[in-house]
Amino acid sequence: MQKNFEFPQSTWRKGQHPQVLFSKKLQESEINATFPQGTHGGKIGRNHREYGAQYLGRKIKFLRKGRSPGGSLSSDLIEVDDTGITPPLKNSDNYEQKICQHLKIFLEGKLFKRLQAERDIAPEKAQIGNLGFQSNGIGLTNTIQSFINLSSLPSNLVEIDLLNAINSVFLQDAHFTDIVCQLHENDTWEIFLEEEEKGRIALSQSGSGLKTVILVISSLILAPHIEKKPLKDFVFAFEELENNIHPALLRRLNEYVYMAALEHDFVYFLTTHSNTLIDQFSKQSDAQIVHVKHANGESFTETATTYIHNNGILDDLDIRASDLLQSNGIIWVEGPSDRIYLNRWIELWSKGELKEGTHYQIIFYGGRLLSHLSGITPDEREEGISILNTNRNAIIIIDSDKRNQQTPVNSTKRRIESEFKKIGALCWITKGKEIENYIPENASKAFFESERITPTEKYADYFSHINGFKKGLGDKYRKQKSVLAENIIKHMEIQDLKNVLDLDEKMTEVCRIVKKWNR
Repeated sequence: MQKNFEFPQSTWRKGQHPQVLFSKKLQESEINATFPQGTHGGKIGRNHREYGAQYLGRKIKFLRKGRSPGGSLSSDLIEVDDTGITPPLKNSDNYEQKICQHLKIFLEGKLFKRLQAERDIAPEKAQIGNLGFQSNGIGLTNTIQSFINLSSLPSNLVEIDLLNAINSVFLQDAHFTDIVCQLHENDTWEIFLEEEEKGRIALSQSGSGLKTVILVISSLILAPHIEKKPLKDFVFAFEELENNIHPALLRRLNEYVYMAALEHDFVYFLTTHSNTLIDQFSKQSDAQIVHVKHANGESFTETATTYIHNNGILDDLDIRASDLLQSNGIIWVEGPSDRIYLNRWIELWSKGELKEGTHYQIIFYGGRLLSHLSGITPDEREEGISILNTNRNAIIIIDSDKRNQQTPVNSTKRRIESEFKKIGALCWITKGKEIENYIPENASKAFFESERITPTEKYADYFSHINGFKKGLGDKYRKQKSVLAENIIKHMEIQDLKNVLDLDEKMTEVCRIVKKWNR
């Protein structure tokens, strides 16, 4: 992306600029640059700066088309929040055009680095001082050998940082002990990776999935040093990372890039046909999924903001429900609020290491449907739906619904527990009445803003317990369990949770099993 937001002519279609729609909140600097301090009258009537100040923090949508050769920057106002402001911006002395010229967008001034879908890392002749690599991978071999061999470059970026990052993505699929470059007799350099049991393997003899991982990580580790810019000044575009990469490796590679983006505050774009990536990003509140469609020779986009939109993408890609078999493992829970609590607890017990969509998936079975599920293997099943048909790695969490010590756990739950025990899988029947009985006292006090709240008894109804401190409050959240869960988990800390019933024991076991699924 160039400084003046110019689109290369090679990206034009039918002689027309690409058009990008932006949405943002107006900043004080943009308002000050647009509305002069000493101007009065016109359609606005009063002081123009005071009029413009009303738009501070308001949302605006605008279309930017870039700058044509010898022409001016083209921006069009699409929509602005004029609520309570008279006159509206579009009727205010041509300020709708002026403000568009001063709008700042996060892409301007960034260095754009792309990785094509067709890419490779091949042996190359040395080119001293010629660092950098193209979007198809050409130049990376020479760049890596330069970092290793030239005294003017920090070899640790390759020999330590790059190697450690590669191993973090591959986990136990492979463990590389060294990365080197060797010179062939035809004067070409080639990258070799060494494993303890296999020895030194030429990259040309390795799969394209490994090459993709190296290219992506090199973009994040080597490019900033080459360009002498921090990662926050880059915008990355990775095309179809899923090519020749199995789903588990793809999840880990994307997780690596995602966590780097959070740490270093850079933006990256992905083009993908992979349901694995779509599923990962659908769970990230700071990610956006854009569905690109083609009709009548034109391309247009739709931002996926709802479950229905995401389903439409999967339908267009012909993704089947059977693709859940690609998940590393599935945790079955009764409903949405259980998922929210469980994800928070896994985050705390794994210290942020394990994440839904990357290391496990959560599926709802719905309380009354439990009787139709079975934990025995598909070939043994006579009736009911085998959980193992969905995925052979499974955990299930079930509310005991016990009202006192003497209340028996019903026969369906005991059957599931027995079937899971038979296959060596975890069936966790809550020690208390239900999942809400694991909410610690401090979290309840903080969320409900009441020091009067006491711990919930093991077999007590949590919502009735809350009613005892404010009439009707528990009943309100009984109907909004997910709302309660989303807000109260913010007040949950591991030191409080570890003392609640058998939560520490069970969560330690859950995390151990999920790590085993991911080897």
